[in-house]
Amino acid sequence: MVPNFNPNLFINTLLILTTPLLFIISTSPTTSSSPSLSPPPSFPINVWPKPTTFRWPEPRRAHLLSSAFTISSPNHRHLSAAANRYLRLILTEHHRPLVPPPTAVLNASAAPLQALLVHVSDLAAPLVHGADESYSLKIPGGGGAARLTAKTAWGAMRGLETFSQLVWGEPSAVAVGVEVEDSPEYGHRGLMLDTSRNYYPVEDITRTIAAMSANKLNVFHWHVTDSQSFPLVVPSEPELAAKGSYGSDMVYTPDDVRRVVEFGLDHGVRVLPEIDSP
Repeated sequence: MVPNFNPNLFINTLLILTTPLLFIISTSPTTSSSPSLSPPPSFPINVWPKPTTFRWPEPRRAHLLSSAFTISSPNHRHLSAAANRYLRLILTEHHRPLVPPPTAVLNASAAPLQALLVHVSDLAAPLVHGADESYSLKIPGGGGAARLTAKTAWGAMRGLETFSQLVWGEPSAVAVGVEVEDSPEYGHRGLMLDTSRNYYPVEDITRTIAAMSANKLNVFHWHVTDSQSFPLVVPSEPELAAKGSYGSDMVYTPDDVRRVVEFGLDHGVRVLPEIDSP
């Protein structure tokens, strides 16, 4: 029993809060003139987040990936790392959707998909707020190569994630005849992690960034320090972390910070460290 708990007062308060809601529900129009919601189109496999435009015309088909499948991308420090990572994922993870596509979708005798060709028009574009992350993806139904086109390396990374979600099973199959046009609804799609109040090892931070990339988030707000602790090692002021951290093994060195920032760029995630000064 909770001390000083008054059940009558609780019931009266509950009634006061719920009565207006019940009134609204009971008086809402239910005539046939009200607009009806049509169900969204159903696909054997769905991409997350939902692209701006996703076309997979009937009859929906999937072909096998070639055993020599490759991803060809421009020479870019971070995009090249992403292309290699997605190639390993596609060839080794053998993703199995929670709701598997019908077996009739797969045409195992058709020509396999040989490659994904990535084209980027502006490789010099930095990952900043407002960066163009749009892309288009076309996967043909007659073998050959799929084509991913983007204005920036960061948009190409979003397209690589989409393509990876269209590959499943063992041996790997890929949806064909698919056309995707996509761009983010919001330029800032972020997550904040407070490592001052709760220390997280670098491995946990990079795993979080990888999960953000899989969901096409693009900003990691790293609240590194606050009044609770100061885990950031500042070489010119070593006592800040020595006396301000939770422990000698609960600190972030300059190399740790560089590793997190670089890992973020390889995943299309901008790392924003926030440092509260003592």
